[in-house]
Amino acid sequence: MRAGLGRSRGAGRGYTLVELMMALALLAVSVVGIISLHKVTVVTNGHAKNLAMAQRIAQAVAGQLQMDSTQWVTSIPTDSFLNSPATWQRVPYKLGRGFGGAFDALGNPLTDAKAGQAAFCTHVRLSPLYPTTMSVAGNAVLRAEIRVFWLRAGASLPDEMVQLGLCDVNQSAEQARQIGLSTDRYHFVYQTVGVRQHSQI
Repeated sequence: MRAGLGRSRGAGRGYTLVELMMALALLAVSVVGIISLHKVTVVTNGHAKNLAMAQRIAQAVAGQLQMDSTQWVTSIPTDSFLNSPATWQRVPYKLGRGFGGAFDALGNPLTDAKAGQAAFCTHVRLSPLYPTTMSVAGNAVLRAEIRVFWLRAGASLPDEMVQLGLCDVNQSAEQARQIGLSTDRYHFVYQTVGVRQHSQI
C-alpha cells in the first residue's frame, strides 16, 4: 500500500515530454509573433521618419521660393529659384546659400559634387497664375509645385541612374517626368505654394 502511494506521488512531480514539447511550441509561436511585430514597427517608424523629413525639406524649398519673391520687383532675379521652367526640374544648388535640391538622410543639403549620395531629391515646377502682363503691374503670381522623393524600401534606381544617383545634377526634364510616373519605385511628398511679385512702392 505504501509502495503504491510513493509511486503515484513521484509520477505527479514532473512534466511529460508531450507537455514540454507543447510549451516549447507555444513559446516559439509567441517569439515569432513578437519578432514580426518588431519588424513591422521598425519599417513603419523608418517610413514615418522619411515622410517627416521630406515634408520639412518641401517647407524649406517653399521658404527659399518665398525669399526669392521679395526681390522680384520688375523682373525675376537671375540667381533665383524662380527661374525654373514650367516643367518638373531639379532644384539647382546655390553656393551662396548652401542650399539645393539634394539632401542626405538627415535632411542636410548636399552640394552638386555630393548629389550622388542623396537620400532625398527635390523638383520644382513653376507656372504663372497671374501673368506679369496684367492690367495692374507688379502683381504677378506664380504657382510653385514642390516634389520631394526618395526610394521605396527594397526598390532600386533605374539602370541609367545607378552611377549618377537619385539626384543627378544633369537630370533632364524627361527623366524628371519619368520619376513622377514611377510610383512603384519612389515615395513622394508634394507641396504647393503661391509666390507673388512685390510691386514697387
